[in-house]
Amino acid sequence: DLMVAMRLSHDYFADNHCVASDHGLELPLGHEVSYSDADAVFRKARKGEKLSEKEISDYMSYFLCEAAELNAEKNFVTQLHLGAVRDVRKKLFDTLGPDSGGDVSNHFQDFLPELTAFLNRFDGRLKVVLYCLDATHQATLATLSRAFGDKVRLGSAWWLCDTPVGMKRQLEYISGVDLLSAFAGMVSDSRKLLSYGSRFEMFRRVLCDVTGEMVERGRIPEKVAAELVKDICYAGPKRFFGV
Repeated sequence: DLMVAMRLSHDYFADNHCVASDHGLELPLGHEVSYSDADAVFRKARKGEKLSEKEISDYMSYFLCEAAELNAEKNFVTQLHLGAVRDVRKKLFDTLGPDSGGDVSNHFQDFLPELTAFLNRFDGRLKVVLYCLDATHQATLATLSRAFGDKVRLGSAWWLCDTPVGMKRQLEYISGVDLLSAFAGMVSDSRKLLSYGSRFEMFRRVLCDVTGEMVERGRIPEKVAAELVKDICYAGPKRFFGV
């Protein structure tokens, strides 16, 4: 029944011109889980029985992959934001509620096994954008997006990396290990409407700074750089998200 309800909700969003879903995960999920195993975990939870870490992981992996299957059917983009640990300070959570400043990032995580399983399962069928919180994970995600081709993109610097310094480092790294033209561009999950102008303006200025240095050093012709900037800021995301 839960899967049926999710499909109905997914159809509603598609009918109202939604083109993407966004998933915040402390760790990637994507290993194969059968319907019967996921259902057994669900029934156990409904009885109030304690679940193991593996059972929780299995259930969440099954649910995420079912959502991804729906996205693949409708050509939605699946955005995975990886590494956030929510509400670590109990007093802050009790007084002000969730996501009020007690969210942190866990840098000591192995993204590769689960994420590789997920990308292989949907290889060629699903558009994916990958985001991480710490610069040390950029190399893994950037090379994964390169390995899996056009439908897997690296997302913009996010949260703790969402600064001029973080953006510049990310763009410089991408230009060294992959093509900047394969970058997802400045897409945002911001819920603060007034931040869109400032965040996107900052990204555009940093991008022009990075590509300008490449022109000055003779790494790219000025005309090509100008077209690349326009594509990253506008035409590329528009094509990828189908809007």
